[in-house]
Amino acid sequence: MDTKTAKPAANWSISRLIREVAIPDKHREGLRQKQLDAVRNMTVVVLLANLLNVFVVLQSFSGSSVGTILAIWGFCFTVMIGFRFLTYLRERAGHAGEEDSKRLLEAVSRGASVSGIFWAVAPLMVMSAVDPKGQMVMGIVMAGMMFAGAFLLSRIPEAAFSFIIPVGVGLVVSMQFQQEAAYQFISVMTIVYMGVLMFAVRWTHLQFVEQHLSEAAVHEQSQLIGLLLRDFEESTSDWLWQTNADGRLEDIPLVVDTNPDSVNFMSKGELLANLFVPGESRKVLETALSRNHGFRDIVLQVQKTTGDECWVSLTGKPIFEGADFRGFRGVAADITESKQIEDRIAHMAHYDGLTGLPNRVTMQEHLEKMLRKPAAADRVRALLWLDLDNFKWVNDTLGHPAGDELLRQVAGRINEMVEKADLVARLGGDEFAIIVERPVGGSLEAFIDMITDHLRTPYNVWGSTAYCAASFGVRVFDAFTTDSNQILKHADLALYDAKKSGKAQWRMFTPALEASTKARVQTEVDLERAIDDGELVVYFQPLVDARSHKMIGAETLLRWQHPTRGLVYPDQFIEAAEDNGLITRMGEWVIRAALMEAARLPDHVKVAVNISPLQIHSATLVSTIVNALAANNISPSRLELEITESVLMTDTEFTLKRLHQIKELGVRIALDDFGTGYSSLSYLRAFPFDKIKIDKSFVKDIELRADSRAITIATLNLAKSLGMRCTAEGVETLYQADFLRDHGCDELQGFFISRAQPIENLAHLVAVSPRCELPAPQVQVLEPKDEANVVSFPSEKRA
Repeated sequence: MDTKTAKPAANWSISRLIREVAIPDKHREGLRQKQLDAVRNMTVVVLLANLLNVFVVLQSFSGSSVGTILAIWGFCFTVMIGFRFLTYLRERAGHAGEEDSKRLLEAVSRGASVSGIFWAVAPLMVMSAVDPKGQMVMGIVMAGMMFAGAFLLSRIPEAAFSFIIPVGVGLVVSMQFQQEAAYQFISVMTIVYMGVLMFAVRWTHLQFVEQHLSEAAVHEQSQLIGLLLRDFEESTSDWLWQTNADGRLEDIPLVVDTNPDSVNFMSKGELLANLFVPGESRKVLETALSRNHGFRDIVLQVQKTTGDECWVSLTGKPIFEGADFRGFRGVAADITESKQIEDRIAHMAHYDGLTGLPNRVTMQEHLEKMLRKPAAADRVRALLWLDLDNFKWVNDTLGHPAGDELLRQVAGRINEMVEKADLVARLGGDEFAIIVERPVGGSLEAFIDMITDHLRTPYNVWGSTAYCAASFGVRVFDAFTTDSNQILKHADLALYDAKKSGKAQWRMFTPALEASTKARVQTEVDLERAIDDGELVVYFQPLVDARSHKMIGAETLLRWQHPTRGLVYPDQFIEAAEDNGLITRMGEWVIRAALMEAARLPDHVKVAVNISPLQIHSATLVSTIVNALAANNISPSRLELEITESVLMTDTEFTLKRLHQIKELGVRIALDDFGTGYSSLSYLRAFPFDKIKIDKSFVKDIELRADSRAITIATLNLAKSLGMRCTAEGVETLYQADFLRDHGCDELQGFFISRAQPIENLAHLVAVSPRCELPAPQVQVLEPKDEANVVSFPSEKRA
């Protein structure tokens, strides 16, 4: 039969297996190009798969009776594969035209048929010459090849069927030579398998075609919408232009009010398209000119040798005289200024003007896109929110221009550390954000450690050294949180936790952190009510003479009798009170309550009250002390105010002046937690304290560490040399008490003596008068037998 007559018959038989999809003529060529691209991308994989399976067959049956003929088969197949690879190398660089694409697709189908026939021969040679195990190997190889052919050639169904059918037929026919009935059943299953694969190929091809048509329809609709919108716009013409049929500029008749400065780039005889910078817009213009189609408002950049940018908006329509095309005529508008303004506004809307980084809006848009697209299983994404720790100091000491320069340097350092796919943004002030994606297994943590250390390095700002580390809050993305605002909130909470933990470090968000924040907010709300509702109470921890063990004083400790949470200790609410400003009001209440209770004690018993850094700056502190002393008829010498080094570190000059003012009243001043700060000795020189208190961190190790004993002895000798009394905190054992007494300690305080308790429970140590009215309603006092329910610890925070 002649080849030309045989080919349509083959095409007809294949078309029976596929329902023809209606494809408009204008989209056929694009579809063929997509098919060819898909085949080109998979050619190497297809050839390697064939070559690998040829090797498997030859290796598996090399010792059989058909080994020699299989070797010939394998050699021929390998030669064919090599020829196909050379053809692929020759054709891959070219772009096929319409006729070429048809030819190439037919060539792919023919190549698939040849490969299918080669594979169909293999089982015919092998199945009758090997044992059942070999037959199973051959069957697996053939089934795998059919599946691979269906998968890799699914974009071109003719090629896929041309491969699957010969392979399947060869396998089925080879089984017909076997005697057992099981082979007939396997033949039937093979035919069903072929049908499933062909149906899958057909379905995949339909999806491929529909996707192509959908993309083309969307593209056409976008163009149509753009044209309709532009039809409603009014064009402002700055000058007229006209070309001949060859697209070259020529004299324009009836030019009115043309500005020569605006059109000096247009010269008679030049090609219109050559006046503009190559790009997508110029291609659109060239296409319209070549097809004699009108165009409107094409934005083009003019090619100029002066270096100044010039943008025009070009509109034109073809000129016909009868059926003859004569050229184009249109208007051009200079839009350079508006284009620059538009670009500048777009940049300002999405980028930070100081550092050039994306701003908060751009960062949040990128964050939302990342949240909508889940990461791969082996990747982890996170938002890093960082804040500079000492930026205010740079602004205050070096000036705001130096602060701006520091921010630019910080942005530069961050960009040095991140990967290309990461997004770095400046959120405002001294806050930055980084959205990163890293492999799982510690890469994220290692990156955060590295960038934290890098930002800790001092900066050189115009000859001045600035130390400005950064704290990081990290929120790792998860599959359950898709709200970008929630992610930002969580990162901010983690940043706050990092700041609170000591700065220059990072913290990762956890659900427990969010729960803690909610509890903290609720604590602040409850504290507002606690003072007015009389929920605050004062407890007292005795101070005894180190030699006689008689009670000579008591330290006032604050407790909160919460209506639902029970007795709350200071370490759970003092920090919240300091943050929301209640600490000053609360501290003044403690002074009044402590002195009211002190009136119930003998005159020789002193009462100590702790003063916070915020309270020392209160304008009403001195008047509160004076009024409380007068109201309870208590000698000022019985009141002892305990301050820590942190009080002196805030506005030292004012603080010392305030302390002298209080001391002049006759009130005693004690330096608390002595030895734990950096400048305790210098403060002893700056102010004549009445007492120093040895911190419990030294006392608890007296029995175990020689250095703690040495420090304790040195502190006692120092106090004695300066004429100050000395109190040891945290005394818990008899050995500690004896050691401190033997080395000259004046007073002891700690669990060895007594825990902090309501004043009524101290009657076994000192005489306690009946209760007077407190400044706020008093809560129920626990009996001694209930003390175990309110036991405090040596590390409890005092207020």
